[in-house]
Amino acid sequence: MIQIPQSARDSPHLAGPVLVSAPVVPPARIASAEASLVRSIGTLALAASIVNITIGGGIFRLPADMAATLGAMAPVAYLLCAGAMGLTVLCMAEAGSRVSLTGGPYAYVEVAFGPLVGFLSGFVLWMLLTFAMAAVATVLAAGIGALVPALASRWASAVVLAVIYAFFAGVNILGVERGSRLNTALTAAKILPLLLLVAGGL
Repeated sequence: MIQIPQSARDSPHLAGPVLVSAPVVPPARIASAEASLVRSIGTLALAASIVNITIGGGIFRLPADMAATLGAMAPVAYLLCAGAMGLTVLCMAEAGSRVSLTGGPYAYVEVAFGPLVGFLSGFVLWMLLTFAMAAVATVLAAGIGALVPALASRWASAVVLAVIYAFFAGVNILGVERGSRLNTALTAAKILPLLLLVAGGL
């Protein structure tokens, strides 16, 4: 096992053995960045955020597509995907237990491989999340158009999405606490129909 330099092993932001040799982020810069963060998200809001990310908006559209494509084998596909995602979650949990920095995957990669690789991983993650939001927005626009035929045209859908994005941007500009409260409420609104669907199926 390759160990990182002694200066890195002594960093308070690392725990346990590290498997790679990498440039280390200066502890003074890390401490300064961490101290400037506003810690306004409580336990409930954090849990709601995790649930909201894990159970994406596509859950309301994907099952129908899976059933149409795979038929009776659709539940098996979900189980296989759950197993693969479980391995990814375990890796993230292991990294999170060793790096006590804010930033998620970006912070883990930066500590292990240096600022450049950390920046690249953060940029790729940002791109993936942007594409995912665009996909969910497309499904949302299609759903709104189905409920309100007057909003089914391309231009009307574009206006609706612009208004929705402007609303969420405004909430985030007002502060972290308001954003976290809205996220908690939306998570509850997302989970409730799923629970009702499960209860109805039982």
